[in-house]
Amino acid sequence: MRYSLYAVFLVFVFAACDNVSNWGGSGWQIYKPVYANASDLTNIGVEQAKPIEKPGKIYVIGDLLLQNDLNTGVHFTNISNPKQPVKLAFLRVPFSTEISVKGIHLYVNNFNDLLVFNISDPANPSLVKRMANVFPYHNSEYPPVSNTYFECADPKKGIVIDWVAVNVNEQPKCRR
Repeated sequence: MRYSLYAVFLVFVFAACDNVSNWGGSGWQIYKPVYANASDLTNIGVEQAKPIEKPGKIYVIGDLLLQNDLNTGVHFTNISNPKQPVKLAFLRVPFSTEISVKGIHLYVNNFNDLLVFNISDPANPSLVKRMANVFPYHNSEYPPVSNTYFECADPKKGIVIDWVAVNVNEQPKCRR
């Protein structure tokens, strides 16, 4: 009985040990950083209305519907006639994921910054204020998962804004 318990214990120990191999036959599955230039963060502006690509959060204030398009900006739609909504404009805010409205002000994150827009003219929102580094430091040196291999982040390539899973043929140097 004692040896059976030891055997079961050893099975669990070895199963819990790291296998240091992410080899899946077709290569190593790793996480690779997605980079952006600092200038990309400030590329903000109003554009013509366009289709939503990655729907995010929705906010309704009166007859105005605002919808975040993940990591690209905010769509403005007049919903005074719900059967025929009218798209008014698209506010380009790179790396935005959150929106909120208070009065005539729209609050949008722009990576680590907070932007405030006057939306009294929804077809032409205007930037009122940028507050730099309002949100906690975004540790972009590592992918959002642990116990995995990844391509080491290189600050010379820009700011890491995301991580994607890819297959590579060589074992990567970084591990978390």
